[in-house]
Amino acid sequence: MKKTFTYEYEEASPGSLSYEISLEENERLVTLVEDGKPILYMNRPAMLTLAKLLIKLAEGPYEEQFHLHLRRDFGDGPDALTVMLYPDDVPVRAPYGS
Repeated sequence: MKKTFTYEYEEASPGSLSYEISLEENERLVTLVEDGKPILYMNRPAMLTLAKLLIKLAEGPYEEQFHLHLRRDFGDGPDALTVMLYPDDVPVRAPYGS
């Protein structure tokens, strides 16, 4: 079965990025470190929100090392995840927990 995913959005300025949460505001995003590895616990609405955010970041006018701090459940809670646009030709630091 082939599916199509269409996402239309307004392009932001190079220094900012916005995202929309569902009308029900039922996104669940929690990060934990288990056995030395970071784990993302997300429900489907949160996965769609993160996917749309990553599309905007990948396709937008953002400079390398532009980054986002995402909060638990995409709300007002503590920081849960940082996403950084990183250059292709620069080695990334050692994996978390190494």
